[in-house]
Amino acid sequence: MPTFNSPSDAPATLCEPSQHAAEVPEALVQDLWAQQRFDTEDLSTSDGAVIDVIDPGRLNSDAGPDFQRTHVRIGGIEWRGPIEVHTTSGGWFRHEHHTDPRYNSVVLHVTLRADMWTGGLLRADESPLPELVLYPCLDTPLRELLYTFRTRADDDALPCAARWDEVPPARRTSWMRQLAGDRMTAKRDQLPDPTETSLDRVLHERLFAGLGYAKNDAPMTTLARRTPPSMLRSLDTPTEREALLLGTAGLLPTPGDLLEADRRTADYAMALRDCFQRLQVRLDVTPMAATAWSFFRLRPNNFPPLRIAQAAAWYAEGGLLHEAPISTLRTALGQEAPVAALREALTAMPPDFWHRHYHLTKRAAEHDPSLGTSRRDTLLVNAVVPVLLRDAEEHENAAQAEAALDVLRALPPSQDHVVRRFQDLGTDPDSAYDAQGLHELYREYCSAGGCLECQIGQYLLDA
Repeated sequence: MPTFNSPSDAPATLCEPSQHAAEVPEALVQDLWAQQRFDTEDLSTSDGAVIDVIDPGRLNSDAGPDFQRTHVRIGGIEWRGPIEVHTTSGGWFRHEHHTDPRYNSVVLHVTLRADMWTGGLLRADESPLPELVLYPCLDTPLRELLYTFRTRADDDALPCAARWDEVPPARRTSWMRQLAGDRMTAKRDQLPDPTETSLDRVLHERLFAGLGYAKNDAPMTTLARRTPPSMLRSLDTPTEREALLLGTAGLLPTPGDLLEADRRTADYAMALRDCFQRLQVRLDVTPMAATAWSFFRLRPNNFPPLRIAQAAAWYAEGGLLHEAPISTLRTALGQEAPVAALREALTAMPPDFWHRHYHLTKRAAEHDPSLGTSRRDTLLVNAVVPVLLRDAEEHENAAQAEAALDVLRALPPSQDHVVRRFQDLGTDPDSAYDAQGLHELYREYCSAGGCLECQIGQYLLDA
């Protein structure tokens, strides 16, 4: 992280954030940027470069930077790319974006308030990141903006909801499935270039990210990159693999954290800690900050320590990532029942300790710590199928690509807030493939005001 040696080294906008800054949700700052609810005249970066916002971009509901397809002019140079938003500049480091290569393409960091890090942000490639501080540009008191944000009506209605039934079902279905294909193609194309990163490693990173859900996607990706497949495969025992992953994640408790723990819990945690200390010297790994992980409002079976233990289980003998995972997936895809075979390949059962633990400091009621069917299905949609599509593209294997998409057509649809919006209108997706189409429709057209480019919107406008 950057440091300032004297007051003269600090950026001109340096100030301590208000004691109320922590009460401002990041979603409000995202709204301010998306709607450009501030004085857009005379914008400048923290080091004085003039900013012109040509297109604020689209809010990203998936993993990665907050806004995509942004078009800005900074210091007379036009930039197109993602933007990341935080309430203070320090959020860039707290979320470890400075170590995540996915954020190297961020063209601008937008923060509500300045703090000690303002003007000193670096990307993972150590290039400086331009930054805009919004607070001086607000033309409405922040307290009023915050009140409006917290009391606004939750209007989830889609633009064409009132006339949805006027559109022939066949037209809606055809458009939904066309968009599903577009979405899966995009997921494939968003994977790293195969000339730079092997598919083996891409799968490793995407599976780890998928275990993190939205709240812990970024730290799980960071963890995956710090502990590549070759490193994990060099270890001999489940204890070593768990110790490496949990230690690198910064989630191994100290002896002081275990003062009230039962004997078995304390012994297990300290054995992992001792093992990691030996591995850290041998493998030269740098632990992450424990604060990078979110536990707030998570169900216990989504707590990061348990999810990391499941990831370690993939590297046990017989686990998907133990050896030749791409070959294993190809074989499963060719089975008579590919969905069942792929689900079986994703099985992850941590050691017995995790039958009574969700983390490493406290015993819990007995539960099944294995990776559930619903989570494995999500991993198939977001990690396995895109990787198989990329593999098919590399080998010019159209049959494999179609078989991978057939897996989505056989999986049940997700039950999330986007799908429920359309179900409320009477459109029930038949499969995960259809659900992907609804997500693409909502994100790229409904939320973006793209009714003129949408086949449903066009039909209603011509009616």
